[in-house]
Amino acid sequence: MSTDHWDVVVVGGRIAGASTAWALAPYAERILVVDASRATAFWPQQSTWDRTGNLAWAELDLLDTVLACGAPRTYGDTQRIGDEVVERVYPLEDGYSYRMSVAREVLDPALLAAAQSRGNVTVWRPAQVRDVTTDAGRVRGVTVRHAGVDREVTCDLLVLADGRLSRNVQRVGATAYQVIESPWFALLAYYENLPLPTDRSYFSLQDRSVLICTPCGDKQWCIALDLHQSLIDATGRHPARSYDRMVRDDPHLGPAVAAGRRTTTVGGAGRMRMLRRPMSGPGWCLVGDAGYHLDPVTAQGTRAALVTARILRDRIAAAGRIAGADLTGLTAERDAALAEDWAYTAQIVAPG
Repeated sequence: MSTDHWDVVVVGGRIAGASTAWALAPYAERILVVDASRATAFWPQQSTWDRTGNLAWAELDLLDTVLACGAPRTYGDTQRIGDEVVERVYPLEDGYSYRMSVAREVLDPALLAAAQSRGNVTVWRPAQVRDVTTDAGRVRGVTVRHAGVDREVTCDLLVLADGRLSRNVQRVGATAYQVIESPWFALLAYYENLPLPTDRSYFSLQDRSVLICTPCGDKQWCIALDLHQSLIDATGRHPARSYDRMVRDDPHLGPAVAAGRRTTTVGGAGRMRMLRRPMSGPGWCLVGDAGYHLDPVTAQGTRAALVTARILRDRIAAAGRIAGADLTGLTAERDAALAEDWAYTAQIVAPG
């Protein structure tokens, strides 16, 4: 096997990984992004954020990239709580005071393309990390399976951005020090040509369910459902069947979806866990869900990913280099920066 050296190897090329590669590019000669998915992969996920998320994108100089994805800005929403309907307008604090929702199959490639535009970022895709190489307790590189060949890659810094289920975090010894089991099941599907406003979202908060509709592109909407496990158990329905029924029966969304068209299958996940892992160790760092996973019920995950990427960038920028940069204390810095997001989400997913 041939050996190749990179300043940074980023494992995972989605929001956290692509944003980190972009952010670290000015401080490195060569960055390699290893992503296991194929370019045609469909992810039943969206990315949603409000003013604080817009500020986080701006801090990484990626807001223009995000806006170019074509999602309309929303400046208010309709909320249905039980039978009561409330119309809300978002406070116009500044030019970032709007909410956006972008399909991940649109957003993620745009971020990866932005990283590659730096000129010193190379992407191997599809590729998979088979092993992590350590020496004297420090990560020195990885073995990557790419184009049918195992390649030995060395690096000054390994960044893991491969999600909450990452096997590589176990390889570097990043054990979770806080875990909260979530009782929520998250589902979504995409629609087109709905007779709904393009500058407003919709929320229906009912007993053990939250139904959300957000415009996410040209004549495109995402309809998501957060469903409490106790409701799934009580009805005995498959979550996808509950999704179809609740969307159809909703007085706001039912007539709209009947007039439009669903363009994807219903996808989602349940029995997830919120978790905190150490952010850094000798020769490695975790960004995004790999190190800090927030249940998607509160839509705080995008900002959390961007905050961790920014914290790592700022530490590298202060050092002026990748090799030898001091990454101690990043865990405490990250936890302090995201303390409000963690407490809010933990309160929502708490039993009872």
